[in-house]
Amino acid sequence: MAEAGAHDPIFDLSGGALCLDFANTLDDRPDPSPRETLPSYEALLAFARQSRALIEEHLARLSAAAAGSPAAAAAALARAIALREVIYRIFVALADEQPVAAPDLAALNGALGEALAHARVAPRAIDPDRQFTWTWAGEPVSLDGPLWPIVRSAADLLTSPQLAALRVCASESCAWLFLDTSRNGSRRWCSMRTCGNRAKARRHHARVRASVTPPPAS
Repeated sequence: MAEAGAHDPIFDLSGGALCLDFANTLDDRPDPSPRETLPSYEALLAFARQSRALIEEHLARLSAAAAGSPAAAAAALARAIALREVIYRIFVALADEQPVAAPDLAALNGALGEALAHARVAPRAIDPDRQFTWTWAGEPVSLDGPLWPIVRSAADLLTSPQLAALRVCASESCAWLFLDTSRNGSRRWCSMRTCGNRAKARRHHARVRASVTPPPAS
């Protein structure tokens, strides 16, 4: 069984939905050189592990299949990155109250059709309140497996009342997506630990500079 590695990347899962966390795996989007946090297929598996999108047994089979076919794994990663950008464009358009591009919706629906072909309902052993759960058929092993729960998450969000809570981080250097579940609907930042704290620090420094700047000579 594949275990979480000591060198697995740590992902910020503050989006409020699996599909938004996946869209946020490209960091510093407005920057001319954004930071890619999915540079390898193993990083994609690390995301699926940390987000609990797939069970360890499925992840272990995917890891073994990727190790045995690096070219196929690289192609699957390229498809994952392309789907991530489709998901981001769809949800950022909705957050900005713009129409969703027809080719992006078609691409999502194509991926959804494949994902649902692998979806299964299975008994849930340890939860008296939920007797069944969604699972994913892992045989034969498909290296696109990490995308299936992500695509289902996107479809669920698009058809959910939660879509009204969709926001884009107010930081000019971020542009991550998140669901605003605050009581008064006033959340502006993807995370107070990162963008929120940086904004507070900038405001503080601006106040300090203003307080020490001498008035202009008369």
